[in-house]
Amino acid sequence: MILKNIRIKEETMRKKGLGVFVIVLAAIFCFAAGKTVQEGGFDILIKNGKIINGTGNPWYYGDIGIIDDKIVEVGNLSDKEAVTVIDAEGLVVSPGFIDMHTHCDRGLGEPGSNANLNYLMQGTTTVRTGSCGSGTYKIAETKKAWERQGIGTNAVLLVGHNPVRRAAMGEEQLRNPAPEEVEHMQELVRQAMREGAWGISTGLEYGGNDKFVTTEEVIEVTKAVAEFGGVYTSHIRDEASRILDAIKETIRIGEETGVPVNVTHIKATGKYNWGLMKDAIQLIKDARARGFMVTADQYPFVQGAPIGSITSLVDVPADMEPFAELRQTMRNRQLSAGERKQAQEQYVKELQKALADSTKRELLKQSTYEKRPDNPSAVARWGWQDFRFKVSEKNAHLVNKPFVDVIEEQKRDGFDVIADLIIDEPDILFAAGSQSDDDMRHAMQQEFVMVSSDGSALPPVKETDKPVLGHPRQFSSQAIILRKYVREENLLTLEAAIRKMTSLPAQYIKMDDRGLLLEGYKADITIFNPETVRDNASWDDARQYATGVEYVIVNGKVSVDKGKFNGALNGKVLLKQ
Repeated sequence: MILKNIRIKEETMRKKGLGVFVIVLAAIFCFAAGKTVQEGGFDILIKNGKIINGTGNPWYYGDIGIIDDKIVEVGNLSDKEAVTVIDAEGLVVSPGFIDMHTHCDRGLGEPGSNANLNYLMQGTTTVRTGSCGSGTYKIAETKKAWERQGIGTNAVLLVGHNPVRRAAMGEEQLRNPAPEEVEHMQELVRQAMREGAWGISTGLEYGGNDKFVTTEEVIEVTKAVAEFGGVYTSHIRDEASRILDAIKETIRIGEETGVPVNVTHIKATGKYNWGLMKDAIQLIKDARARGFMVTADQYPFVQGAPIGSITSLVDVPADMEPFAELRQTMRNRQLSAGERKQAQEQYVKELQKALADSTKRELLKQSTYEKRPDNPSAVARWGWQDFRFKVSEKNAHLVNKPFVDVIEEQKRDGFDVIADLIIDEPDILFAAGSQSDDDMRHAMQQEFVMVSSDGSALPPVKETDKPVLGHPRQFSSQAIILRKYVREENLLTLEAAIRKMTSLPAQYIKMDDRGLLLEGYKADITIFNPETVRDNASWDDARQYATGVEYVIVNGKVSVDKGKFNGALNGKVLLKQ
């Protein structure tokens, strides 16, 4: 209709040429799209906010002007206009949060969870994937796949050491690589870095890596990352009694490669190891004092994972029946949800029967305690001291107690204590990676420790969904910092907390255009109410969105508007340049 109402005479076109026509069309399209065409106008103007810019400096009142995906002006912009105006009076305006340890890889690649709402609703605009040695080395392929379907948050990819090692060595991983295999790994890493990876991650505590992946192998492979100015992050070789040696190894890798290194989800697990955190932190401080870039990230919970029913702690031999047949049944992808649930319930009933039989109980005990070189049980690897009871209806007095406390109270073998509880209440939920509150708080207060979640991108929560037992960290790691450790307990200032979630991770990974609210930076912005922002997820209802985050802007476009997700998939896979 607009085009029909424009009359351009042929003789005018002949006199003034095609240039006039192009200018007129440009003005038409700008008007039709609802964009301001006056000089000095913005796409988005955030007014009257309390700006905390991510540097750690004190807050100040100001406005922010955005054009396309960039912050173009910060200051008093009361005389300016914009297509979209957000009044942030009474709200904090900060950089979008950057989570430096997630396992969002799979979820971002699936249509049901690619919006990444459990992070977005907390104000997280960028998640780092490829954690603990997992992920991929096929960066360009992953970027193409994720952006083709759309993603709700930005994603940063690290190369996973495990898939690189598998590609170079084949499926048999329980050995040391030959020199030519190390060279193959290096070349795969180089290609991933050329495609835009930001560095490499390892998971040295897992699946035989602690015995067959040497420090020297990691150093040689990481040298390929150093050629491109990348970083190294590690689920270190031990987070329990040998944590100090594991951190020394991480520092050595940084010293010998020249690469910034990060101790991921730092913790000292197991009750008998509580207190080691201070020594661990001191090692990092000493390395930093010598001029080496060493950081850490941390999820703000004393309990880690795995989590699940206490039945999972019993190691059942692979050939023991009827369990072998039931496991085979449960692996059948053709099973309906109801059939799978029925098979799982039958498995638990058979386990209860076996534990009630003294001969079978003894076999299960021996298997659980066996220190196999490959894939030992969680109990054999970490001991009972690593676990804590988290959810129980019938035995509520156990909740939050470390296993070792209950075992010591009863003066019985730990397996027998757990076996009797399985017979009595098999749905008791436990969690592993138990650390002390004092240790966690000590780490949290360090200026070089970032906030992370260790969580995954999950499908949207529906109002009709039933409560899900699980770890709350993937819905609440950023929000619990703002609610508990800033507002309620004053362990951190708001400015310090935001720095830990914005500029500090950006600085570590060498990202020079995000993490701060400064002119020229990308417009990833979180706007929240400091008095109401809160985590709502719990162990017995783990999938509850955080509230109090009013607006989230990703790459210059609004994704959360007045506390509601608007359906926009504004995220990108960010590549290292």
